[in-house]
Amino acid sequence: AARVSDYTAYMYLGEMIEFGKTDEIFIKPNDKRTEDYITGRMG
Repeated sequence: AARVSDYTAYMYLGEMIEFGKTDEIFIKPNDKRTEDYITGRMG
């Protein structure tokens, strides 16, 4: 996703947790659940 999209949304259990520019979400996510997913701690 980081290389093919300008924007990213992270959804969990039907709820949109985070949405924004892909580079911002992958570099510094605002939500711990997003960070956990991106780094492989969850999912």
